[in-house]
Amino acid sequence: MTRTVELSTTVFCPSVSAEPSQAQFRLDNAGVVVEGDQLAEEAGLDEIFDIRLGQPPRAAVEALSGTVLTIGFERGGQRVALFIGGSESTLDRVSGLLFRQLLDGTEVAVCHPATIGGRVTDRRFEIGELRVTPGKVGCTGIRQPLNVDLETIVGVSRSKKELLGRRELAVDLRYVRQGVVVGVDLSLNPPRKLNLLGRYLRRSYGRLRQELRELAPPPPVVRTLTRLYTHGGRTDSKSVLSQESADPAALLEELIENDLVTLEDGEVRLEMLGWVLVAEQAVSGWNS
Repeated sequence: MTRTVELSTTVFCPSVSAEPSQAQFRLDNAGVVVEGDQLAEEAGLDEIFDIRLGQPPRAAVEALSGTVLTIGFERGGQRVALFIGGSESTLDRVSGLLFRQLLDGTEVAVCHPATIGGRVTDRRFEIGELRVTPGKVGCTGIRQPLNVDLETIVGVSRSKKELLGRRELAVDLRYVRQGVVVGVDLSLNPPRKLNLLGRYLRRSYGRLRQELRELAPPPPVVRTLTRLYTHGGRTDSKSVLSQESADPAALLEELIENDLVTLEDGEVRLEMLGWVLVAEQAVSGWNS
């Protein structure tokens, strides 16, 4: 289905002009077009190799402030960066639509589940189609269709996997399903889209990782959350908290204030921030 988004905003393309300028930005199912008095540029979908949403990168920090959408594309053998300013909500909607147009329907080799709770399964790769919808990623055309909410993702990394007798790059996706971390391996055809898939999968997960870096939880908190993880992410509060603190109530309050757990019906339950922390701890333990 054809969908067009247009907005008047500030854009910056260092390869064209040293200064940002006002322009009309348009995204449709053919690609992106920017038209202004000082800038006229367009990029087809098959030319785009990168999309980022966040703070201005180094190349644009003096030209733009606030939230910036960066679109990287190829032109005549050269790589070009286009920086677009705007409100976070608007640019989030634009980038989400662009990701979907670039990725939805792509041929994918998927191994699902590749791991369950850190244990490797005997599942092999299958060929299907990648499905990208608002806030979700999935695969169709395979034995067990995949449908993952981006907000349940607790890990994204890249590695090489054995696929059709060759070592191919794949995205390792980990998400929470019914209190267990499930791993999925995804390899795309064409491979150049793998970087875009990684960017898309990190839309929610990346923000949680940034929060963890700023939080820097101490070892007792990490150990408490890890114990909670081994109970499926939820258990009676006293059985977990008393092992790490002489004042379980104070520890629980600290965990709740930092959005690591919640207390419901007498149970302590991991929040997504807590899931990301313990999943990363578990992966480092599996790989050590």
